[in-house]
Amino acid sequence: MQSFTEVLVYATWAASPVVAYQALMHGLRRAPGPFAVIFAMYSAAVALTFLSVRAELARNGFGAVSPVAVVLPWGATAVLSALFYGLGLKGAEKE
Repeated sequence: MQSFTEVLVYATWAASPVVAYQALMHGLRRAPGPFAVIFAMYSAAVALTFLSVRAELARNGFGAVSPVAVVLPWGATAVLSALFYGLGLKGAEKE
């Protein structure tokens, strides 16, 4: 690993399944507020990581990770979180 920026990228990648799982759990409890806080904190971390990657690219001219590699997993996590939250809501209706 070259820099701390790569550690931030790996951390946001590792956090994405946890965020999607929390969407399912909060959907089952019908608690959108706490999940919104979790997703906002995750989004803030991804935004700071994105800015860090862009700054590293501007400084060095190259990098091990591109900014797209930070944004695409965030988008996939957002879609999966919405699907899992909806799945949790449907599961809560059956109980």
